Amino acid sequence: MEIITSLQSLRAALPEKAQLKIDVWGDSLFQGVIFDEVAGRYRVLKENAVAMCSNALHATVENFSKFGCTVTKGKERLFKHLDKGKHCDIVVLEYGGNDCDMPWEAISEAPDLEHQPKVPLELFARQVQEIIDTLLSHGIVPLLTTLPPLQHERYLDWICSNGLSRENILRFLGNSHHIYRHHERYSLEISKIAMENDLRVVDVRAAFLDHKDYAQLMCTDGIHPNEKGQMLIRETFMKFAEKYLPGTEIVPVPV
Repeated sequence: MEIITSLQSLRAALPEKAQLKIDVWGDSLFQGVIFDEVAGRYRVLKENAVAMCSNALHATVENFSKFGCTVTKGKERLFKHLDKGKHCDIVVLEYGGNDCDMPWEAISEAPDLEHQPKVPLELFARQVQEIIDTLLSHGIVPLLTTLPPLQHERYLDWICSNGLSRENILRFLGNSHHIYRHHERYSLEISKIAMENDLRVVDVRAAFLDHKDYAQLMCTDGIHPNEKGQMLIRETFMKFAEKYLPGTEIVPVPV
């Protein structure tokens, strides 16, 4: 059996008029989690990017994204899913935001010690590659996405809002912009992995950076896109689908 490695070869392998089955594996970003400032808590936005794309695409879309998920946890869940014989045509992968997160409480207490992110960058890259290799061996096309940029000043305020030492955290970081650069490295790694594997990537990050003030698209925590940000993610995916997803019919959705 020939291994399908690209979106271009996918349509040729599917029966004419067949509906694509797309599974989405990611974290709270693609789960559609936003911070509700009125309620003072996180909640899942019903009309989130994945849900809106699912309604607009002539395809079956199932979302397995989970709040707080790293690539390590995501890989474990995905592989168990595949072991059960579950199959789809395309898997959308969205990880990195939790992987790069730092142990802020420990940093606040001991800023002069060395601290590691939840999933160090090299390990993150290896695990993404393992997922890609496994998906391809199952005849599933991986589709990677870059990360929307965080708003580092707002995020630092959020980190320190529960009593952590801003002075100590900045002492560890050097400056608040380091949070942005650290997060950006994971997004750049995703683009690099996609290029090395000759895979398509949905450049969500570029769509946000193209906005005049992408802070308007972010929740008060500085890391989760708000309703407008989720809408932009939807628009980015729909533009990608129109160009690259084989045989996909687009149902217009009012904006």
